[in-house]
Amino acid sequence: MRNRFRPHIVPRFLILGFLLLAILCGALYSCSAVQYNQPREVSYEQLSTSYNRIRLKVTSSLSVLGMFNKPVYELEPDSTELLSQSDNAVALVGQSKSGYKTWFTMVAFNKQNMTAERKYFYLVDEKAGSSLSQYGSFLIPPGKGLIFDSQIILPSEVLTKPYMTEEEKQIAILKQVAESLRKDTDELGKVPADDPGKGNQKLAVSSMFLNQIFKTVLLELDKSPAMAKNLSDESGVQFDHISFDKGKIRMTVDGSVVTVKIKLGYFKDKFEAAEGSKL
Repeated sequence: MRNRFRPHIVPRFLILGFLLLAILCGALYSCSAVQYNQPREVSYEQLSTSYNRIRLKVTSSLSVLGMFNKPVYELEPDSTELLSQSDNAVALVGQSKSGYKTWFTMVAFNKQNMTAERKYFYLVDEKAGSSLSQYGSFLIPPGKGLIFDSQIILPSEVLTKPYMTEEEKQIAILKQVAESLRKDTDELGKVPADDPGKGNQKLAVSSMFLNQIFKTVLLELDKSPAMAKNLSDESGVQFDHISFDKGKIRMTVDGSVVTVKIKLGYFKDKFEAAEGSKL
């Protein structure tokens, strides 16, 4: 009698096992499909390629235009890029289809020989870090982040001016970077009343946001000038930001060239990443 019921018991376990296996396979397939169907994204490394290739005092305006006209990356579907140009500056400004990602590379040239004198790269991503886990089953919640890189040749009067302290000099140099950025973006971002197509409103909005960030940092330094001596540290100086919670800024000076890097939000903890390295 025991053998009579055994054939009915074994198939139940087999059926249960097959059901569990089918559910597992379905879940894995679904996650794989989601992973492979993720929209193509242009990485920070690709977007900043032109910025990293441009060399101050060396790269000509024609070379920069060539880089901007033939980017090394392919844009995400329905993303846009707009080239803005004036007599002494040029910018390539892009935005993703949904508008959650905006970026620009901007260069200002020496008026005499038209070589690069100032360069800037900006990226704000409202969904930075959003991705599937290594097993393809869990979506990591997105967090917004911002990256700003800049390098400019300082005016001689800023370098030769006598300062009471080194901290005062550091703050003066940072103010010069902020002022140069404002002037360059104003020149390219303004929209003439007689020809709206010549201006770039996205650049103007990004400029206003960056100006606000510099004001926040300078206000902190005005309150605690001693912090300025830490600007050249590898970890930079941390500050609070109303939209991105926390940020870090680093500034180094090599001869007449000053380099400023700012990372906010999601990118803050990746601040120590070397220029051009993967984030």
